[in-house]
Amino acid sequence: VIRIFQELGGYSLGQADMVRRAISKKKKDQIEKERKTFVYGDPERNIPGCIARGIPEQVGQDIYDEIYDFANYAFNKAHAVSYAVVAYQTAWFKYHHTREYMAALLTSVLDSTDKVAEYINECRERDIPVLPPDINQSEGGFAVAEDGSIRFGLAAVKGIGWGFVGDVVAEREKNGPFRSFPDFCQRLFDHDLNKRVLESLIRCGAFDCMGHRRSQLLDAYESLVDTIAQNRRKNLEGQFDLFGGTSGGQDTPPELHLKDIPEFSQREKMNMEKETTGLYLSGHPMDEYRGAARAVGAAPIGSILSDFSGENGPERFADGQKVVLAGIITSMKTKTTRNNSLMAYVTLEDDGGSMELLVFSRVLGEYGSIIREDQAVMVEGRLSVRDEKAPQLMCDRVRLLDQAAAEQERGPVLEGRPQGKKLFLRLPSQSDPRWRKIQLILLMFPGREPLKAKFEDSGIWSPPQPCQIHPLLVEELQTMLGSENVVIK
Repeated sequence: VIRIFQELGGYSLGQADMVRRAISKKKKDQIEKERKTFVYGDPERNIPGCIARGIPEQVGQDIYDEIYDFANYAFNKAHAVSYAVVAYQTAWFKYHHTREYMAALLTSVLDSTDKVAEYINECRERDIPVLPPDINQSEGGFAVAEDGSIRFGLAAVKGIGWGFVGDVVAEREKNGPFRSFPDFCQRLFDHDLNKRVLESLIRCGAFDCMGHRRSQLLDAYESLVDTIAQNRRKNLEGQFDLFGGTSGGQDTPPELHLKDIPEFSQREKMNMEKETTGLYLSGHPMDEYRGAARAVGAAPIGSILSDFSGENGPERFADGQKVVLAGIITSMKTKTTRNNSLMAYVTLEDDGGSMELLVFSRVLGEYGSIIREDQAVMVEGRLSVRDEKAPQLMCDRVRLLDQAAAEQERGPVLEGRPQGKKLFLRLPSQSDPRWRKIQLILLMFPGREPLKAKFEDSGIWSPPQPCQIHPLLVEELQTMLGSENVVIK
């Protein structure tokens, strides 16, 4: 592709690579703008174009069409064969050893909170429980427990390194499970145990198995560590006593003094887990809204991030595409723009990832009263992808998600959504590349309303495909096929 742009259009190597990148990212406006340059040239960028290099206009247009179709999914043969072999091996492993596969996959992305969240969400969809960290059960990475669940890895807790985790596991294997919180502190004291590590382990729930409240342990852990340190100074290893012998180490852990402090609320505990692991472990604020999120056709944030981070560019989503998101607002900051209007940067999180929303003055003025932290909302907007940054959503509309849930119980969730209808499409042929893209788009609108497509070259109708006839789906299809080829009956 790069060579064609260089030889036929007169592009430099760098210019040709920029076009390749735009095509792989499916940036429609930039792709169409570059078509004109490829065929007719651009004097400002010193690109002569096909016509100036003796290539007929229509030939240049046809070549560009083929470049676009090819570059959407292009590999050399060696690359394709290698990936195919790995794909078959991976698929076999995932199908026959699902739990072990998911545990290994989670361990491989310990440093990526978004990836871990995405894969944990997949485990839940497959009815594979993911258990919180446990100081007596967790390994360094994610591991399959005896009951078939997956146990959260200690190395995934923020501020805890693999070295310390290795010491914890080794001590546990050598001398048995930790019998109490003081027993853990006593046995790990000489292995880089510090108050910061202890606090993280308490806050993420790793000591819940000891039967104490997190609130009590957070109140008592500092004084316990100080007591152990004082005892060690009084009774150093190898210090000779009055009779010429050596004194042993402190074998008995100090007593743990706990105050009767009320436990944190479930939401507070989930927030602690989020702070220490990047994830909600004992639950998620979105749990009660999952039905509403599905009903409004919300796309999982994790699937969008994963699609754009793929090696070969997005397949299901594109820059400028309309989507619906549902989640909890976790942060918000406002900014005054150059024209002296107010906008906001909002972080929205579901149980599979988080995305930044760009809320400009009009939308902020209309929906500002419900855009606040810890609010569950449904958001409509367009995806915005700039350079190598993570996708953002340019927000058009915001609704309270609990209202959507209430409306779901009464009937239609969205205004303008037809009930008891069927969606019919018309395409030139089944091999039309738009048909493949439509099938991917349908994955974002799960439902029970049937969609059928008629292929004009053969007159054959496709089998019915279940979907939700969402206004955004209809608009996307009309943009892609033309309104005359999209009918609801």
